Amino acid sequence: MKKDNIIKIVISFVAMLLLGYLAIFGLKIGDKTIIKSAKEIKTGLDISGGVTIVYEAKSDEGKEITAADLEKSKVVIQKRLEAKNIYDYIIRLDTNTNQINVEIPTNTSDTSVDPLAAVEGLDKTAVIKFTDEEGNVLLQGDDIVSAKYSSDPVDETGISQPHVVLTFSKEGSEKFASATEKMVGKEMPIYLDDECITSPTVNQKIDSTTAIITVGGESFSEMKAIAEEYAMLIDSGSLPFSLEVINKEYIGPYVGQHALEISVKAGAIALALICVLMIVIYRLPGVVSTISLIIYTSVLLLIIANTGITLTLSGIAGLILSIGMAVDANVIIYERLKEELSKKVAYKKAFDKSFKNAMSTIIDGNITTIIVALVLYLLGSGMIKGFGIVLAIGVVLSLFTAVVITKFILKQFMPMANKGTFLFGLKKEVE
Repeated sequence: MKKDNIIKIVISFVAMLLLGYLAIFGLKIGDKTIIKSAKEIKTGLDISGGVTIVYEAKSDEGKEITAADLEKSKVVIQKRLEAKNIYDYIIRLDTNTNQINVEIPTNTSDTSVDPLAAVEGLDKTAVIKFTDEEGNVLLQGDDIVSAKYSSDPVDETGISQPHVVLTFSKEGSEKFASATEKMVGKEMPIYLDDECITSPTVNQKIDSTTAIITVGGESFSEMKAIAEEYAMLIDSGSLPFSLEVINKEYIGPYVGQHALEISVKAGAIALALICVLMIVIYRLPGVVSTISLIIYTSVLLLIIANTGITLTLSGIAGLILSIGMAVDANVIIYERLKEELSKKVAYKKAFDKSFKNAMSTIIDGNITTIIVALVLYLLGSGMIKGFGIVLAIGVVLSLFTAVVITKFILKQFMPMANKGTFLFGLKKEVE
């Protein structure tokens, strides 16, 4: 084995130790946390409990508050929570009392964190803004009288397509006409608070009290769901009532910290058994798998901890499932490698062919899982959405680990195949 190979193996081993250390202990400089550790991962309602806050909708002008109005507020609250990477939430509406009950996770044992900080601002009325591509505000919530979903034909073709119909005030219609005249062929981003919910292209000057926002999608039902959501979000910018906080209190965990400890222990034992099994079956490539899996698990935990994603028990299931996907990729590669080496193919050619033949299978398997994870994230809510995002991140990372990290490390060990294929999982008599 060349000196260059040994140096790269040592670098890989040091990277594994460094990432493992950061995942366990994090990185602090003085009192400032630079990198959060796995211990600082936010856990969900089912593990660590949280806080419940009760809002009451009160009309500022004495108007009746309908169930549809409350539903608009629910959508706004959902968007604001998810913008803070909080997916494990529960929102309940009581149309009889005009109350909205929101439950979100927080670690009540951590006195350094204000458990009510996450819900700060949820009771504020949503701010809708139409801007140009530079971010300059063209219209705001007061300029929009209403936003309604419609599927009526919008042109002479008579074809029905889900869309949003905006109705402007007199001043708003003048602003909109002036803005669209200057922005033909350009996008006009629409923001709810600071989040862009859609960015339609201006096709022509619109000198009217109404405007239409069309949406994309693969099916009518998908476009309808998107258009209904946009209409509700935009319309919520001028809600005819305010939300008043009438109660805040802590709630206990549904399952408890003990369940988390068991899950962590089970995951650690499973990871250790997998590493041992890989080494026993594949020998030297099994060592490569161990290094790759530790790097993979460390990076995944660091991503979850430092992006603020709330981890629930279902999210832990997604994490463990993605580890299984990472191991599966290694098994496919090593079996291909064993096949090539058993044919007495030169180790360089065997290495290249094994990865080339395995990649299509690995990529296909991972992409289908990523698609499912994205569907869960986009269409799900609460814990389902949390499971989807953890699974998606894990699978993408496992694909990167197999294609880049495993390939890099294994390549450094391949010259040892000249001394015998036993170290690569083959029986001695095959040599």
